Amino acid sequence: MMVLTSGLLPSIIFAQRNADLTVTYQQNIENIALDPESGLIIVKEKDKVSAYNPETNKTEWEVTKDEIGKVALIASAQNAMDALDNGDLLKLFESSDAIELIPESPFVRVILADKDAIINIFDGKIVFNSAKTHYRIIQNQYLQDENALLLIATDGKMFNCVWYDLNDGKEKWITKLSTIESLFSSVKSALLLKNNATEDKVEVTEDAVFTSINGNLYKINRTDGSIEWKTDYKINKFYLSQSLKSLIIIKNSGNFLSYKQALNILNASDGSMVWKNDISTKYISYLEDWSDKILVAHSRGFNFFSYADGKKIWKKDAKGDNIKRVIPIDKDYLYITGKEMNLIDNEGINKWKKTIEISDNEEDIIHFLDKVENGRVFYLTSTYGNMVDYITGKKIWKKNIEFEKDKPLLYVYEDKSGVFLVYNNKKIYKFDPNASDKPEPIAKLKEIKEDKSISGIELFDWGICLTGQSDVMGVNLDGTVRYHNTYKEPGGGSRKFLKTTGKIAAFGLGATSAISQSELVFYTRDKNGNLVETGRVGFDKKTRNQGQAAGGASELITGTLLSRVSDRFNALKQNGEYAFVLAKGDNGPVLVKVKKSDGTEVDKIDIDNNKPIYEVDPVTDDVFYVYKNEMRIFSKK
Repeated sequence: MMVLTSGLLPSIIFAQRNADLTVTYQQNIENIALDPESGLIIVKEKDKVSAYNPETNKTEWEVTKDEIGKVALIASAQNAMDALDNGDLLKLFESSDAIELIPESPFVRVILADKDAIINIFDGKIVFNSAKTHYRIIQNQYLQDENALLLIATDGKMFNCVWYDLNDGKEKWITKLSTIESLFSSVKSALLLKNNATEDKVEVTEDAVFTSINGNLYKINRTDGSIEWKTDYKINKFYLSQSLKSLIIIKNSGNFLSYKQALNILNASDGSMVWKNDISTKYISYLEDWSDKILVAHSRGFNFFSYADGKKIWKKDAKGDNIKRVIPIDKDYLYITGKEMNLIDNEGINKWKKTIEISDNEEDIIHFLDKVENGRVFYLTSTYGNMVDYITGKKIWKKNIEFEKDKPLLYVYEDKSGVFLVYNNKKIYKFDPNASDKPEPIAKLKEIKEDKSISGIELFDWGICLTGQSDVMGVNLDGTVRYHNTYKEPGGGSRKFLKTTGKIAAFGLGATSAISQSELVFYTRDKNGNLVETGRVGFDKKTRNQGQAAGGASELITGTLLSRVSDRFNALKQNGEYAFVLAKGDNGPVLVKVKKSDGTEVDKIDIDNNKPIYEVDPVTDDVFYVYKNEMRIFSKK
């Protein structure tokens, strides 16, 4: 059981300030995770997992290894656990201290005593326990409409696909897929070919489950789990078309001397190849599914291909060596080839007379490239920044703004004015789509201590906040410094910038010469070229209700937790007031909470190492810090 002690008691002394509350556990805490929608803190000890409610200062539920292990293992299950002692096989599983909040579900997955447990977050009901089965989970997916788990699992010898019905807590079906030995042989082959690893995934339709495991693609009957067809060749990746009648597959077509990719279309009903010939190329970088046709961009060019027969829609390919990205703009396409960009219309005809150079090196990161206000295209790379007239393809400024590519480049966008504020090499530039003059730095920030560590930028109504390992700085919109906080390393030079509750706006599109499978972009559009919205964040009311039914949530839990979910979710979208920096304090490392608007240090928390386990609730701004067997809670100040 846990013990609550007030932070004012003399048994715990902090140099900066005492914890407002200390929750003591029987064992050292291995990990914690904040469920952002309920506000519960999931706490993982070696032999126990529990949920702490900060509002009531109580443990809502706990599950011990003994509860998981009370179920007597059948012989085959024990053999499966023994088989998992294989060192290579164990690498497939997450570390035992992991806490996985299952997306779009009210469930959390943990490992206790080498067993998988899936637990209802709201009441602690164990909805899945691998001690009752003869397999361990590799991947899990929650199916909202059916209130079921779709699992990729192994018994130590085979990979299986499992439909686990949460309504009655039983397997609806278990389907054997491939052997463990075949997995390791395919991994070795992949390493020899130096190609990208296969992506194991699951797609579900009204009557079927499509899954790839170990490079094989299966169609499984959703009702009884029977395999309707399976590929007799390996694939790297697959997509289900929006018509649900086809599958887009990408596979390897080369050898260890010449790596290539091949794309084809499969008939979803029987797995047969629709196209007579593959599209074979060095790599595929971008796909668009238009229901009756598909746009395919690869290393040498791009074109539309008919789903029915694979014939090209445009008379000529949009050409270019080393095509890395295609960016749809209205009904046109902006594309990056090598170090340059160009624009074509929806018939594949060039709209610009010549390509525009956007970088010095094909390996440069492209931070931003898109159409902006005033009929311009703005590009921002590791090397250059400039704007181009969308109609004529001419640069607005004859000379690019040049950046120091070995230094961080971060940017934010101001909605009202349409202006981009860009940070690089201790300078801030303002890119205004309505400006005719070449941008000059609006600020030169010589005061910044560790330029290479600047990793966060955030916009406020007064200006921007820059955050890094040693610096937290506010800069007004006119370029004057609002405040500047500097911090010393806590020792060893190994510290990393930790957490910020605001979004970091800078990102790279990964425009490298070799596009990996994980970077492949896939969009779905209707026949008129409009993007089709897919996916959502969080889980809806129906999902929560299903989770309740599966877990038997009490009225108390329903009242204290479920009713708060919507309010917390809305609050999450708006919060970004503080940054947290790990710094050197008088008695060792401290976690410093800094108010971004004015640089005020509102809190300092003593910690015991340079890689602390902690969570920050972005709704309440409470800090939950782990010290051995204690969770120390620091309330918002």
